[in-house]
Amino acid sequence: MRIKVSRGNRKIGTDTLIINMGSATDCPSRKSGLCQLDNPEKCYALKAEKQYGNCLPARRYQEQVWDNSTPDDIASQLNQMVSSKIKYIRFSESGDFKAQDDVNKMSQIADMVTVPIYGYTARRDLDFTTISKNMVTNGSGFMANNQFRAVSRLSGENLHCVGNCRLCNLCKISHGKTIEVLLH
Repeated sequence: MRIKVSRGNRKIGTDTLIINMGSATDCPSRKSGLCQLDNPEKCYALKAEKQYGNCLPARRYQEQVWDNSTPDDIASQLNQMVSSKIKYIRFSESGDFKAQDDVNKMSQIADMVTVPIYGYTARRDLDFTTISKNMVTNGSGFMANNQFRAVSRLSGENLHCVGNCRLCNLCKISHGKTIEVLLH
């Protein structure tokens, strides 16, 4: 099966490929109560799946490919898509890891791809201590490589998201710090 990726968006920029393991509609973090958003209507990925008719079917297809492909196959396909203009691969624009096997699989892929992989997860119940050095995991509300926390007001004590990944690399580098983002 051919993996489908998207190339950036308005916030991320076009130097990043996006790979999803599932949809926001079927998000294991939301279903298990681990999502830090208290209201699912605030979820950007879920909004897109409701607003654009092709979005949910495409993400469910991506989940089928993820579930039925080996790390070698996914890494090979991603490496074929990487060009001099691609600097990063982001995982989980929508959805999240279903189980530890998904974390391990993404880590194996990160070891094989030619650019850094980064993403976000609310799965504080999974182990991120032995992941690839080429994979940065931002824990939503908990510390993985970094902690990414959605707040209604910036504390002034932590790093903060400027809302434009084209201008910032905070979430793409493992530094063990908390990054706050204003809910909007």
